[in-house]
Amino acid sequence: MNRTSLLLAMMAVLSGCQNMGPEKAGGFQSVYRGDNSVLYQVQSQIDSPELAMQMAARSYHAGETDQALYQYLRAIELDPKRYDALVWVGRIHRERGNTQLAEMAFTDVLGNDPNNLDALAEMGLLNLGIRRHGEAEAFLLQAVGEDQRRLGGTPKVALGDVARLKVDSKSPVRVYNGLGVLADLKENFSISQAYYLLAMKIDPRAPLVQNSLGYSYYLAGNWDQAERTYKQGISFDPAYHPLWRNYGLLLARMGRYEEAISAFEQVEKPAEASNDVGYICLVEGKLDEAEQFFRSAIDQSPAHYETAWDNLNRVQQIRRLRGLGGATSVGEPVAVIPGAEVRPVALP
Repeated sequence: MNRTSLLLAMMAVLSGCQNMGPEKAGGFQSVYRGDNSVLYQVQSQIDSPELAMQMAARSYHAGETDQALYQYLRAIELDPKRYDALVWVGRIHRERGNTQLAEMAFTDVLGNDPNNLDALAEMGLLNLGIRRHGEAEAFLLQAVGEDQRRLGGTPKVALGDVARLKVDSKSPVRVYNGLGVLADLKENFSISQAYYLLAMKIDPRAPLVQNSLGYSYYLAGNWDQAERTYKQGISFDPAYHPLWRNYGLLLARMGRYEEAISAFEQVEKPAEASNDVGYICLVEGKLDEAEQFFRSAIDQSPAHYETAWDNLNRVQQIRRLRGLGGATSVGEPVAVIPGAEVRPVALP
């Protein structure tokens, strides 16, 4: 897809977010109306790509992503080689779940600048989030290669080369974290944990990395170390929800149910917390405990908590199957997988 078609597609998504107006401003149709319409029309008249980038960054950090997207597109209109602006357009669409538009933006950048570290990183994280693991690994390793080139090393990197990699404060923490997630998916825990430790050198207090490392320890069966890591991450950022969810999962698996409920209640309602602990008990075949927590969830929200009723029915079905000598497999606990937060879970 050529640049003009790409920008039109991006603007079509924007225009769907706001009422359309007849005005023309700087080649783009105004997509804002209402109390802020005058402000947006003035901003659309910005004739400097640098100023457009500044306005976009301010809007993004203020949570005004529609306005940020418009200004990044304005920067590209003023300077078609502002690939950093197009990376931001793709990043915003990735965060919104607009996978096709995000991929189009990153592909456009890489078509013109194949070694663009930011675009490689974003394309890797995008693929990781949609579980295209092979493509994710390829892009993330390319991004690491460009980071190593910046640091004076060789750009040719394989997943197992973690011991020779160097990082500094400018290295992309989410890229190294993402490679750790991919190693965890291969159950190569020594490699994954080495990537997380590298990521911690970049940002020692990143809750994303603490969550990923804790989950890796959990998967490897090192539950005591997982608990210490989760606690440390929570002390760094108590508002980071995936840490509380995975900590709750760990505590429930350890049989510390009241502590698990307390952890889950940091990020969800008490009825949901009781249901989650009950489900973990159900998966482990602890039917009496599961029934207790499902009934507690129902008592706390009898008219609205259909999920707990469904899970309680599953307990009764499994008991009947056991009485008949049938299979009783339920599945695996549903956890927050680090790096696929996508918004997995914390997408990296």
